[in-house]
Amino acid sequence: MYLEKLEVQGFKSFANKNLLRFPGMMDKIKRGITAVVGPNGSGKSNVADAVRWALGEQSMKTLRGKKGEDVIFSGSDKKGQLGMAEVSLFLNNEDKQAPVDYSKIIITRRLFRNGESEYMINNNRARLSDIQMLLAKSKFGQKTYSVIGQGMVEGFLNTSLSERKEFFDEATGVKQYQIKRDDSLNKLRNSYENLVQAKMLISEIEPRLKSLTRQVNKLKKRNEIEKELKEKQTVYYRVLWQGINQKFTKHNNEFLELEKIKFDKEKKLERLNRQLNELEKTSQETRELPINQEKLAKIQQEKNTLNTRLAKLEAQTEIKLEASGQFDLSFLISRQSDLDKKITKISEEINDQNASINISREKTKELERSRETINKKIKTLNEQLRHSNKDNKNFSNLHQRLNQVVKNLNAVHKYEDINKLKNSIKKIEKEISELLLLAESLGIGQEELIDFSEIQVATEKAAIEKDEILSRIKKNDLRITAISERVKFLNEKIIEFKTEKAKIKEKINRQDKAIDMNEIQKKQNALHKKIEQINNKEQTIKIKIKELNREDENARNNLFKIQRELSAMQQEINTVNNKLNEIKINSTRYEAKLENLEEEIREELDSLKNIKNSKITDEIDEDAHKDKINSLKRQLEMIGGIDPEIENEYNETKERFDFLSGQINDFGAAIDSLQKIIKELDGSIKERFDKEFNKIATNFEKYFKILFKGGGAKIAKVMETMKDKDNKNKIESEDTEKKEDANLDDLKKIKFLQKHNATGLAGVEIQATPPGKKIKTVTMLSGGERALTAIALICAIISSNPSPFVVLDEVDAALDEANSERLASILDELSHKTQFIVITHNRASMRKANILYGITMGNNGVSKLLSIKLDEAKDVSKT
Repeated sequence: MYLEKLEVQGFKSFANKNLLRFPGMMDKIKRGITAVVGPNGSGKSNVADAVRWALGEQSMKTLRGKKGEDVIFSGSDKKGQLGMAEVSLFLNNEDKQAPVDYSKIIITRRLFRNGESEYMINNNRARLSDIQMLLAKSKFGQKTYSVIGQGMVEGFLNTSLSERKEFFDEATGVKQYQIKRDDSLNKLRNSYENLVQAKMLISEIEPRLKSLTRQVNKLKKRNEIEKELKEKQTVYYRVLWQGINQKFTKHNNEFLELEKIKFDKEKKLERLNRQLNELEKTSQETRELPINQEKLAKIQQEKNTLNTRLAKLEAQTEIKLEASGQFDLSFLISRQSDLDKKITKISEEINDQNASINISREKTKELERSRETINKKIKTLNEQLRHSNKDNKNFSNLHQRLNQVVKNLNAVHKYEDINKLKNSIKKIEKEISELLLLAESLGIGQEELIDFSEIQVATEKAAIEKDEILSRIKKNDLRITAISERVKFLNEKIIEFKTEKAKIKEKINRQDKAIDMNEIQKKQNALHKKIEQINNKEQTIKIKIKELNREDENARNNLFKIQRELSAMQQEINTVNNKLNEIKINSTRYEAKLENLEEEIREELDSLKNIKNSKITDEIDEDAHKDKINSLKRQLEMIGGIDPEIENEYNETKERFDFLSGQINDFGAAIDSLQKIIKELDGSIKERFDKEFNKIATNFEKYFKILFKGGGAKIAKVMETMKDKDNKNKIESEDTEKKEDANLDDLKKIKFLQKHNATGLAGVEIQATPPGKKIKTVTMLSGGERALTAIALICAIISSNPSPFVVLDEVDAALDEANSERLASILDELSHKTQFIVITHNRASMRKANILYGITMGNNGVSKLLSIKLDEAKDVSKT
């Protein structure tokens, strides 16, 4: 496995998208060296930070920042800040060093300025833990030697023994096993805790289960008695219910038959209402009358215009006559005109009055027909009254009092004061009660009395209606007489005016005329002719309007007729309603009994299903059945009340008990399996650690001698002492207060295992003795010696357990030229095991590089990338 590409966008000074390509396998042996160079402050170390960040680094101190958003390009004077940073590592996995089915692996980390972040593997979202496990299996040292930055070289030597131990977990390649071991320990702890909880629960449930078992046995006996009781009650209540229900059904059938009659009458009532609505709608939709009225108004306006012209002509004539001294002739002509107007006006009034007479006569005929209908109705009702109760001795007194009640009822609607209305209703109710008692003493049934009362009310209403019709006929006749006298008077007036007009005309003809009247007369005659024509039209329209008014009156009469029929039909429906109420009252008693019985049955049997739906007709001794039922109830009382849900609780508790028992077995099996896994992992970790540690120790001494040209160095394991184990084996104070048992001991053991790794190391000690010196501890070394010692250790780790690639960020900064040359040679030698990305100022390292990247920064604060393939450049230079 090796790194093919590094893609950076928005990360620190790399505002724009930059792509760094790295050499892969060269000559099938070497993996190549890439050098990244540039002046101080150009952002070249940001390449190492980008790789470290993409591999999951969480420490902002290590990334040379204070908070997460510091890794996003913050902007400059000439370029605004960005909202996102993204780094992607493109790994070649053709050798399947990473245990996945992909030959190419892309690890991406992305951070937004609002704090949202995400990790991706091959463009699919992933967890940080997934990436860490993948890196551990691929021999990446996330926190140690895969990315080695400035200060980390010397800082490593200053770390504590325990901190170096974590470094060597990654260096020896046991980190992936440590992750699995920690995960298994967490699962083991959870399993022990769940096991303790399950045992505590089952110890609480077991006593309750025993108690529930005893109660369930009692419940079975109670159920047997309840079953027998239910059978007895079913038979007993079925007999009672069927007897009452038969009587109730009989009354319901009578009620339904009468309801059918009422329904038929209501249909007739609905039909009459429909006819009434149609008449009202037709009356509203009629437009012929207003149209003719509009025509009349226009003709009258035209007539007024002609009359105005005629008056103007006559006025002009009078002025001319008076100007010529013919005052008498002027007066005669004016008087003639006045007479013409009066004759015309009186003629119009005569026509109007004659039309009114015709309408009134038609109305009288209709009223006469209505009177005949009412007379027939009254005759029929009187016959019914005579035949009703004619054999009762005191019937006349009852009849008189009933008439008075009817009058009082008719007068009720006149009261506006609510108190008077209430008092009147109370008096009527009292009178009706007394009449009912009197009728009962006379042997008159309630239905018969109601029928008689209804006939009496109908008779009274018919008589009132007849009086109203007679009054209207009388008023109409008086109106016709008055109008006829008026017409006679108007005809006499016309004769009088025509006589006077003839005399005036004769005088006018005898007068000597100073002016020619022929032309004026012609104009007047023309206007009179037009006015006469308009008068004829006006009269025709007026006649039409009167006819329409008469038709409208007839429609109103039909409307009134239907309204009267509606009232009569409503009265018949009210009579049927009274009879329905009587039947309902008689059946209510049985309905109430049935409801009470059904309520009792529901309380005893919870359902009416077996009572109402049964076709069985039982014959039983009701008293004996009742005694048996009471005896069974007493037995149930002796057993006592047991919650019917107790069986459900027993089943639930039993199911819970069985479930917990199974859980305990499962947890036990899981604990055994996890303990076996942990033991195997501990063996693998120790075996691999020891093996790799020895390799690193050998190579450390080798590279130390190369870098120092002699001397000696070694690394040594510092094991935990028994005292340390005893101190770390103490459990927190709250745990010691708990009840000690085997499970708590196991938890203590797990806590101990979680605090200590499988190797049993307390730390790692480093010893280094440069040539010609006697010191052994690294604290006594100079700065340059410390740097060379750390580099020797790193080279030893890379040689023993190579990472797919290693990033070295100016680790050679403290070396002189000779040591730099030696380091460059070592890196060239190790490039067949791993891929190197070296950030450097050193010429020796540059000379060993296959690809050289230059980093520059312009005045906009953005790092730019330049590249050159040195192998190709050498070939070009030779030519």
